[in-house]
This record gives sequence, structure tokens and C-alpha cells, in this order.
Amino acid sequence: MSKINSKTSLEALAGIVSEHLRGKGLQVTLVGGAVVSIYSANEYQSRDLDFISANDHRDLSEAMLELGFEKLGKDFIHPKTAYTVEFPSGPVAIGNEIPVKPEGEISTKSGKVKLFSPTQCVMDRLAWFYHYSDRQCLDQALAVAKNHQINLSKIKKWSEGEGSLEKYDFFVSKLKT
Repeated sequence: MSKINSKTSLEALAGIVSEHLRGKGLQVTLVGGAVVSIYSANEYQSRDLDFISANDHRDLSEAMLELGFEKLGKDFIHPKTAYTVEFPSGPVAIGNEIPVKPEGEISTKSGKVKLFSPTQCVMDRLAWFYHYSDRQCLDQALAVAKNHQINLSKIKKWSEGEGSLEKYDFFVSKLKT
């Protein structure tokens, strides 16, 4: 098992946690800002890892304690890293689309991480922009879209279902500049 220390990157920590939990029979999907950090080459830096899991929170807590984390409120903290880990309630969703099957996977030196694909990550960030006018999430969606090939027709169709074609057009115009 990989050691967690002050130099452990967010991506490596995601691999360590994912692989440890998988070894315990627990399935998790990385979502949120940490996915943006990974896909934007840290243009946006998240300080926490949000994993969605259908598994019992007691089982997840037990496994996290084995990794040296302790529970503090809703977060898991580790004495050797500034990153926190959280297990928000599921299911995995993007805006009004529930449930969502994550289409991404990355391999780290520490293990594999199931996460949103770049297209799904952009949609996830756009959901926050569409429904809460969160400009930081729009910037995050743009950062990911500029670093990866994304499926604009899939995003447009999803945006239509979210009732947000006008904001989608704004996103595309920003992407082109």
C-alpha cells in the first residue's frame, strides 16, 4: 500500500483511497472539484476529494481509518496531507440526470480511479453554472474543455434537458474565445 505523506498529490491520493476501498469490496466514484483539478492539470486546485459510493458509510469509515484518516464532521482528515476526503450522498448525478454511469477511469501509480469522463466533468460543472449561476464552475468547465476533447453534441443535448440552452450557447462562445 502506498504511503500518504505531505508530497502526495491529489491524483495519487485518489488512487490510494480508491485502491484501498476496492480491496475492501467498496466501490467509489470521484466527482466534483478534484476531477476538475485532474483534468485541468491543476489550473483549478481542489483541496478535497468527493467520492460517491452506494456502500454503507460505516464500511467506508472503517476502511478510511485503516488508511490513517480520522473523521472530523463530514470530512476525513489525515495528519500527513492537507487534502480532505468526503463521501457525499449518492447516487452519482449530473444536474437533473440521475443516476449517471461514470465513463472515466485513470490509472495512477497508486491504483485506478473511477471518475467522470472529461465530457461528464464539464456537464457536472455546467450544472452548477446553469442552476446556481456559479461563474467559478463555468470557468472550471472551460478549463477542462480546453485541456480535453469533449463531446459538445452530448453536452448540448443534456443542456436542453436541463432547460439551459441559452447558458450552453454562452459556454460555447466562451470556449471559442
